[in-house]
Order: sequence, then structure tokens, then C-alpha cells
Amino acid sequence: MSNAVRTMAPPRRATTPAKEVRKDVQGLRAIAVLLVVIAHLWPALLPGGYVGVDVFFVISGFLMTKHLLSELGRTGGVRLGAFYLRRIRRLLPAALTVALVSLAAAWVFLPFPRWAALAWETIAATVYIENWVLADKSLDYSADNAAPSTVQHYWSLSVEEQFYLVWPLFLLGLFLFAGRSRLPSVQVVRGGLAAAGVLSLIACIHLTYTSPSEAYFVTHTRVWEFAAGGLVATVLTLPRTGAGLLVRGAAQWAGLGLILFAAVSFNDETLFPGAAALVPVAGTLLVLASGPLHPGWSPNALLAAPPAQFIGDISYSLYLWHWPLIVLAPSILDRDPALGDEVLLLAVAVALAALTKSLVEDPGRTVLLAGAPLGRVLGATAASMAVVSVVAAAMVVSVDSAERDHRAVLKDASRSACFGAGSLQPDRLCPDPLGPPATEVVTAAESYEATPPECGRAADPLWIKKANRLIECDFGGGADPAATVWLVGDSHAEQWQAAIFELARQNRWMVKKSVVDGCPVVDVPRVAFKGKPTTSEAYRKKCLKWSGAVSERITAEKPELVFVSSFGVVEKIDDGSGRPQPEQYRDGFARRALPWAEAGSEVFVLRDTPLTRNRATAECLAQNPTAPRACSNDGADALPADPLAEAAKAAGSDRIKVLDLSDQFCPDGRCYASIGGAHVYYDDNHVTSTFMRSLAPALAADLEASRAG
Repeated sequence: MSNAVRTMAPPRRATTPAKEVRKDVQGLRAIAVLLVVIAHLWPALLPGGYVGVDVFFVISGFLMTKHLLSELGRTGGVRLGAFYLRRIRRLLPAALTVALVSLAAAWVFLPFPRWAALAWETIAATVYIENWVLADKSLDYSADNAAPSTVQHYWSLSVEEQFYLVWPLFLLGLFLFAGRSRLPSVQVVRGGLAAAGVLSLIACIHLTYTSPSEAYFVTHTRVWEFAAGGLVATVLTLPRTGAGLLVRGAAQWAGLGLILFAAVSFNDETLFPGAAALVPVAGTLLVLASGPLHPGWSPNALLAAPPAQFIGDISYSLYLWHWPLIVLAPSILDRDPALGDEVLLLAVAVALAALTKSLVEDPGRTVLLAGAPLGRVLGATAASMAVVSVVAAAMVVSVDSAERDHRAVLKDASRSACFGAGSLQPDRLCPDPLGPPATEVVTAAESYEATPPECGRAADPLWIKKANRLIECDFGGGADPAATVWLVGDSHAEQWQAAIFELARQNRWMVKKSVVDGCPVVDVPRVAFKGKPTTSEAYRKKCLKWSGAVSERITAEKPELVFVSSFGVVEKIDDGSGRPQPEQYRDGFARRALPWAEAGSEVFVLRDTPLTRNRATAECLAQNPTAPRACSNDGADALPADPLAEAAKAAGSDRIKVLDLSDQFCPDGRCYASIGGAHVYYDDNHVTSTFMRSLAPALAADLEASRAG
């Protein structure tokens, strides 16, 4: 079957113009990649350097549209097979090479807990869906704690490949429509590009407002940037003489100024992409529209200078290499990189990029499978992708096997009276309660989110935003439960469930759990999390709606016990009064909890667990197998005031109390990552179900004492 697809429009006279070299575009590529690399290495220097990706998107839209329209204008059609072959040979060899080398390096240098997630992301990057994987993760609060993978930056390559797949078909469709409607092709193409761009921009602004993390990664919020570049490819350039040259020079300076302004002034708090992305996009469009001819005072000489051209030539490979080096460096060095290390890392990235350009990119584009038919190239592409995927799958299999062994070791270790928190009991005379853990790693088997078979969806669900937020766990053994107990809060409440379930088994409780990640149980909007503003108005409303609904349900049901906890120290709330956080938490929590107490429930706020100060303790323990104390933290740093616990103390009700088990984590003023052979932390802020389960006796004792007193 022919790989050419032609429009119904009459063919034009076929001529092949000389290829125009745009040194200004190559210089623009250099600026774009340096913005990204510098932002990743030194974020304080260029907090908005991520706009370099937007510059790349606009350039791609400009070049691809210009190329395709040129072919359509000359021949009346597009040889789709040839187009896709050029893209494959241009992009895949380097991308797959870096992905494979990065995967192998991760296997050698990164700790075991990161293998599985990294392997799955490598597969996603290999088949160019990484942007959708990251978009999905952005909706999962727990993924916020995950370490970055070596291929996380492939999200932008995934967006570009999806663009390359669809764009020729879109332009062909516009030409077909023009031919059948007898409308001028240029007007139809411009209209189609403008329509696609406007619709995408509207979607981008809306989704950035409602779900900014998702908006950053998904494809449809980026189409307008490609379309904008495509529109510039369809318009006439400015005059090349007289006043036109002056306008060109001014436009180029203005364009570069807009790009650099965004890179310097934007930061993580900027609602992006959204309307803010118009700034770097407009800047890129001005540079592209001004063309290669400029007066002497324009920045064109800088863009065309040999250093800029060199970086522009290797920009693709430099983008590929810089990120895995940044991710791997701390594990290779066994410490956070210093400034000198980061400068060396940049030099290594440039060297690897130059080698990859010479040994992989150029041969791939000019020699590899030259003249081969489409089927053979596609077969070779699939085989190359399969090699990377098989290596990644081997890592996944290795992780699965290790997890089975891990569960067996934990099962044996947990039988000991000196396992976990029990090792701290002085009467047990445990030899080394703060020694290394029984297992080298933490696996999914110890997830704080895991629920036992006794749990299922509640008979009377609690629907919030089309999602049920209530599960029931019946530990009554088939008989009527001895008591009904609620567990409510965010993921820091959920992490206590393993201990509470142990008590429920012993006491034949019915446990009702309602948790929403990142939402404190107060009637005040959460406006920031971990120092980052909560830009999603929809999320604020969801938190308030959930906490109100669960509060009403508890008041109506009058359970015997209510356990509450939250990650309040990083969940900033704002009632508009400007008062300190403790006062806002005090009043916001009282309005939720006092009705429970007045209805007859006993309310217990579980003081939040010690912070790790953002340390991945499982990785720290893996790197310090004989010195686990190196992974501990000073209690003064790890135990800041818990605003929810303080609110409970100030509630003024003898039915609202605080349970503080901090001494089970920090027995001597320091808070440990390994206690009694158990890993304390699952990630950088949640406790393992294993250690929580070992806390059940201490929790039961404190609960009994509090109820008696």
C-alpha cells in the first residue's frame, strides 16, 4: 500500500526550494534548553525556566506546519509514511538510548524502593504516554511524595510525538475541506489552526484553574502552543528592507525579553500553563515572525554565534541527558550535590549530548535504515522499544520477587516480642531496639493505604464529587459490632488505620473510615499545602464539602468513638480574618467536633506522627545499613506543634481529647527511621502499616487511660 495520502485539491507545480537555514531558530532552541537545564540545576536562579518547554512546543508547531504546508503546496498531498519515518529516525534512537542507559544506571545506583515506579515510567516514556501517566499521578496526592524518575522529563517528548502523529492528518483534513468547499486553502488552514488554538487555550485556562498539575501535562492543553507556531508559518513575514528591518529587530528583542521575563519572574506558584503561558509563547512567536534578517543592533548575531549554534545543535540530546544525571547524582555521590558537582554535572551533560548527537542522532537520521520500507522501519522501532520495555519489565519482576521474600521475612520477624514499637518496652530487654531493619527495603506490602478483607464500600455511601468517601470495616465476626468507631481526616489519619484495625479485631468494632487526601477536618478553606498555594478552587470546595458532610453524618450517627488526625502542620487554612493558624484551627475544628461530643461521641485527636524533614528514610537506611541512627531526626525539628491537636486541647469539652504516641517514635529526643527491626516510614511522611500495627498495644493503653481519666 502506498504511504502517500493526497488531497482532492489539484496539484501545484512541483518545485523543490533550497532548504532555508534559520540560525535564529537554532539559537532559540539553545535558549530554550538552557532555561530548562538551569532551572532544574539551580531553580532559585531561574524559577520559571520551565517555560523553555513552551518555547520548544511553539518552534515545533512552526517548523512542522511550515514543512507540511510546503509539501502540500508543491504536490497537493503529504507522504505520511515518509513523514513518520523522518520523525522516527530523528527522535527515537537518542530517546531510546538515553532511556535504556538511564534505566541501567538506576538499577545500579538507585535504591530498590524506587525501581518499580521507575521501571513503569520508563515503559510509559518508551511508548510516549509519559505525560498522561504524570497527569494521572498529579491527581493522586500520595504520588506527591514519590521521588522523580529518570524519564520524568519525557512527558514533553510524549506531547510532541502525539502532536506529530495527529498534525499531518489535521492539515490534510483542512486541505481536503478547502478543495471540496472551493475556499482558499490558506484561509481554511489559518481558520482551522486558529479554531484549534482557541479551543485548546480555553481548555488550558480552565483546567489550569481547576487542576493545574493535570493541566501542565495533558496534551490538549498544549495544542494551542503548536497551533500558534503553525499560524506564524502561514503568515507573511515582515518587510525585509527599510522600516521593516527596524521592526524585525525590535520584535526580536521584545520576543527574547518576554521569554526571559517569564523565566525569571514565574515560579512554582504561577498558575501555569494557563493564561500565563501566553507570555513565553508570544515571545517565541515574535522571534519566529521576525525572520532571519535583522539590523546589526538586533540580537540575531548572538543567536547565530557559534556557542549558541552548538547548544542548539545538541539541544535535543542535552534535554534528554540532563535530567537523569540530576536524578542519579545524589545516589552516586551519596550526598546532595554541591555547586561544583552541579557545574561538573552540566559539563558531563553537554559532553554526553555532543557524543549522542554525533554517534546516535546524526547516524539515525542519515544512515540508519536508509531507504528501508515503512514496514521494516516500524518493525525495527517496535523491536527497539521492546528491548527497553523488557529491561524495565525485568526490574518489575525483580521487585515482585523481592516483595514476596519481604513479606515472608516480615511475617517471621513480627512474631518476636522485640519487633517494632514493642522493642521499646524496658521489661522486654530487647538487645538493640534502634538497630537496622529486618528488611533492606520498604515495599507496597507495607503501604499505609492497604485495607484488610473486612473492609468494603459502606451500605450508605458518602458521595463527594461523584466519588464515595466512606468505607466500612466490620470486625464483629458476623455478630452485631460491640461499638461503632469512625476514622476521619486526611492521609495522616489513614496511616493510623493499621493500629486501629488491630484494636477493632480485639474489641469487635465496626470501623467507618472517611479520608480525603490533603483535607483537614475544619470548616475553613485550605489555601496551601507544603508551602504551595492551593490554586484549585475546585479542590478547596471539595475539602469543605467533604468535611461538612462527614461531620453531619457523625453527628447524626452518634458513634461511640471518633478518631481524627491530619497533616495540619503543612495544611494552611484561611478564614479571611488574618489570625494566626492555631486560632483558625481552634475555631474551625471546634465547629466540626463539638457537635459530635454534644451528641455523645468520644473524640480522640491522634497527634500527628513525627516529620522526616522530607527525607526518604527507606533510601537513607538502604544507604546506611550498619548505621541506621544516621537516618534519625532531632525531635525538636520532627515534632512541631500540631494545630489539630492544639485545637482539640482548646475545644473546652471533656469528650474531646488528644492521644500523643510521639514517645513510641522518639524515645530519647530523637525520632528514628528503624525501631525494633521495622521500617517506621513508608515514604517521606507516612508511617508503614507494619510499624503502625506494632503500635496497637500502646494505642490501646493510652486510649484506655484517657477514657478512664
